[in-house]
Amino acid sequence: MTINRPILQAPWRTQRQRVGAILLGIVAAIMVAALYLSVASQSTLIGREVQTLEREISLAKQENANLKTELARLLSYHAVETRSDGLGFYPASEEETHYLLVPGYSGREAVVLLEESKEMVNPSLPSEYSVSLFDWFETLR
Repeated sequence: MTINRPILQAPWRTQRQRVGAILLGIVAAIMVAALYLSVASQSTLIGREVQTLEREISLAKQENANLKTELARLLSYHAVETRSDGLGFYPASEEETHYLLVPGYSGREAVVLLEESKEMVNPSLPSEYSVSLFDWFETLR
């Protein structure tokens, strides 16, 4: 004769299992929170570094603009004339101007910006692209 009775665990074992499950959940939550804080702190540091680099770029652009302005001021006609007067320079007269002939140098060639042509139609275009609208209607009749 067999008796089927459920075997009950000791109450302290079930209590220990529940406490262990709760502690496991707490440890898992702490690990997730630590991972989140780590990622958030890294992204904050990188964001701050990006802001610092953008500020440096802005300052460099501003300094570049200031230097260009200063260069334009130094190279202006009035500033150059003032400095040249201070150094004793003066405009050369015709008697002081001398031209040298250099053998083999023919001078600068003239630059032709636009060649004049009698026919304005581009010969490389097919005739279909150079026909006017009225001519096209005439071909349809």
